[in-house]
Amino acid sequence: MKEKEITIEEAPFSWDDNFSELALEDFSMIQKDLPYGICQSVGMALAKLKMIENEEIKP
Repeated sequence: MKEKEITIEEAPFSWDDNFSELALEDFSMIQKDLPYGICQSVGMALAKLKMIENEEIKP
C-alpha cells in the first residue's frame, strides 16, 4: 500500500479568513477512510460553514 505524503502549512490566524475551502479540500482527502455517518455530519458542518462565510445564512 502506497502511503500519501501530507504537508502541513503554518499561517497566521485571522477570524476574517475563509476556512471552508481549505477544510473541504482537507476533508476530501480523508473522508474515504471514515464511516458514512461521520462523513455526513462533518460534510454538512463544512457546508454550513461555507454558507456562513459566503453570507448566505447568518450564524
